[in-house]
Amino acid sequence: MMGDKRGNFGLLGRRIAAYLLDILILFGILAPTGQIILRLFDAAAPRTGPEIARVILWNFSLPVWFYFILSDHSASGATAGKRLLRIQVCTVNGERLSIRRALARTAVKLLPWELVHVSAFALATDLSRFSPTQAVGLIAANLLTAVYLGITVATRGRRSAHDYVAGTFVRPTSARNQASKGES
Repeated sequence: MMGDKRGNFGLLGRRIAAYLLDILILFGILAPTGQIILRLFDAAAPRTGPEIARVILWNFSLPVWFYFILSDHSASGATAGKRLLRIQVCTVNGERLSIRRALARTAVKLLPWELVHVSAFALATDLSRFSPTQAVGLIAANLLTAVYLGITVATRGRRSAHDYVAGTFVRPTSARNQASKGES
């Protein structure tokens, strides 16, 4: 299951690329959708940090959470990005993730992202400068991101912090295996 070192480093690159693809896909869908919803409801553009944080929560955070939870829990164990790059997430026993594991994995994975949203916007009283509390939150988010990436590199793409918490790992999967599971 471990494969050769070259294959494991390939897994690292595919895992990073899959995540970036997922973010691009999500942003490409959610940003225009959010703008359409604002226009349909004739809603004013958010002007304060907390207003921006609420828009981010409804337009980005919640849909992204559902996307990762449901994708990790799916029979394929894969987001669109993972399916395209032929990788999947499973438990350390090789089984499909329960909703609970998928939720735990997503919560830890998106912690730095959500910490940025809270620090930069929800805690903002003045959008022209960060308070010391906001700065601490942003620094913590960046440190967590560095730790997550460090763990992922150290395990050659097999695991990151969220995988250790949820008892999961990422592995390559063949197109044939995905086809046999009904994925297209």
